[in-house]
Amino acid sequence: FLSATGSYGTVSDQNLKENIADSGSQWNDIKAMRVRKYSWKKDKASEANMIGVVAQELESAGMGKLVTTNLESNPGDDGAPDAPTLDSDGNQKSFKSVKTSVIHMKALKALQEAMERIEALEAKVASLGG
Repeated sequence: FLSATGSYGTVSDQNLKENIADSGSQWNDIKAMRVRKYSWKKDKASEANMIGVVAQELESAGMGKLVTTNLESNPGDDGAPDAPTLDSDGNQKSFKSVKTSVIHMKALKALQEAMERIEALEAKVASLGG
């Protein structure tokens, strides 16, 4: 599912899940992600006007499971099947997408980890009389 707005919901009913366990640390994955400013080539913007991640950079950082390669196609006429979009060599074009919903969950876990670290430091400072 790809969305232009980033708005979506997920089924999350405990009655439908099994093997439920706490997640491991996501701290290093979130630290390794580069949040970038950019613009879409098709918009011909004079400067970056979007924010997000770059699929290839996630792959380079060892997070390839967050990346999907999608084949480009053009809608067929009058109910005909979609036609592949080909490059100048006759190969089907593709583009990469990112599982941002997984990134959001990783970020939530990393935020919880940061909160625990902050609370521990606050307790330490309070015990020192600060």
